[in-house]
Amino acid sequence: MSYLNSSNSYSKDISNPPSMMVVDDEEELAYLFKELLEGSGYDCVSFTDPLLALEHFSHYYQRYARVITDLRMPGLNGIDLANRIRDYSSAVKIILVTAFCTDEYLNSDDFRKANISTVLEKPVKMVELRMHVNNLCKIC
Repeated sequence: MSYLNSSNSYSKDISNPPSMMVVDDEEELAYLFKELLEGSGYDCVSFTDPLLALEHFSHYYQRYARVITDLRMPGLNGIDLANRIRDYSSAVKIILVTAFCTDEYLNSDDFRKANISTVLEKPVKMVELRMHVNNLCKIC
């Protein structure tokens, strides 16, 4: 059995299960975040389709400690994805990345229910992303 990579094709052996999942509909960002995190020593998979990411998470949720997701994506936005992830795991730490952070989102009941750990605004500096991931790893 294998894991999906950012192009949604099977590529990674299950013998080294990932602990982090990246979901961003922009393929370049999904790939960049995945490469940064793997270069920092984390096991990581990425998806460009939030529905495929959710399906994958529903089967392998016990393997993930952290999820990084974009807010605006076709099919399922990041807050809704986070809430659906909570159906499987209340412990996973979720970082929401967005260029469109508004009070409407941050003050919504859905946002509060999603229990998002951190919100980062695009453009995200890779140093900032790494710092937030490292800080969340200390409390996992």
